[in-house]
Amino acid sequence: MDLDKIKLWGGEPLVTITYSGRVFWANGAPIPDVQVRLFKPLKDQSLGVELTLQPGLTNADGIFTLQSKDSRLLDSSLLAEFDLLSPHFDEIDTRGFDLGDNLRPIIQFSYFLKGRNIQDQAPFRRLHRGYRLLHNPPVDFMPSRNGFDFENSFKPFDPPITLPDWLGVSRISGSYGLCGGMSSAAYDFCLARVTNPKAPDIRQYTTIPKTGTRLHRYLLRRSLDTFGTAGLLIKRVGDWTLRLDQGLGGVQNLTLVELPAIQQNLQDGQCVVLTLIYERAANFEEMIKKIWLNHQVLAYGYSEISPDTFQIPIYDSNYPNRDNARLHIQRVQVGSSVGQPVFGLVSREIIPGELDKEVRGFFSMNYQSANPPGL
Repeated sequence: MDLDKIKLWGGEPLVTITYSGRVFWANGAPIPDVQVRLFKPLKDQSLGVELTLQPGLTNADGIFTLQSKDSRLLDSSLLAEFDLLSPHFDEIDTRGFDLGDNLRPIIQFSYFLKGRNIQDQAPFRRLHRGYRLLHNPPVDFMPSRNGFDFENSFKPFDPPITLPDWLGVSRISGSYGLCGGMSSAAYDFCLARVTNPKAPDIRQYTTIPKTGTRLHRYLLRRSLDTFGTAGLLIKRVGDWTLRLDQGLGGVQNLTLVELPAIQQNLQDGQCVVLTLIYERAANFEEMIKKIWLNHQVLAYGYSEISPDTFQIPIYDSNYPNRDNARLHIQRVQVGSSVGQPVFGLVSREIIPGELDKEVRGFFSMNYQSANPPGL
């Protein structure tokens, strides 16, 4: 950080500071044309006075340089001890600190994604030079081009980690498959090719990998990743399997609550791993048997057929190379509460040539990009 010049601002010393850093997509690829600015936050963490004298703009390598003001907020004696609490400067330390009236500045990133202006922000650190945004680069996904060329069907194997005790499972049967892993991995490969044309091509894999091979281990790990920290999202799959379809808090109503965030991500060129709830269980014991009969797919688009009818194209690893698989969704009244109508989504999975399958509900699973084999 270079001290370029000192002025007086409101009777107090003002230091003009030049700060350089780098901005990445969520998958770690550098992102160009991001405007970077610095603000003094208000106590509710909204943006207050702008400290930027000259905004930064990232180049092809994601590198930016900006000029900012107000040495009172950037003074090393105030921030250095907090900077050093995190050993990884590409990770944001979200713990709160009592800085009194001297709140940590906020660094803001503005960029366009599919024509929509996005603004991300993070706490500013003097020593922090790398920032990852919340989005991945937009992709043009197509199952016949970006999906695996084999079906989701694997031989039984012993999981390398202990699954939650309440599942009562010690051995993975071939009937379970690795649909979540195949969905996440297909997105991994697609993102890798977008940011690095020399990245491995998913279409080189034409046969189901044998247990223990590098590809099999990768798909297994990616399956487990979709369940989140400590497998918390497995519990959500179980909870939705036990819930009724209709009424307030039913699966159809909850799916309607989920839809706006899914829709926005898809319209921003992001793919979304979805869990499809096929099964309904009357009790816990029945749920333990049926939970694995639900399914995961990769959504890669969104369209509105009418104000209450929507369509989401999906990559379903049970049906490789099918570009016409989709979710058909309708918004309907599913009950009432305190005299007011309750709405929800009635959904079905459509794969031409196959029987339509009722989808009781769906929600997004955990996804963070990972390098596919070969990178």
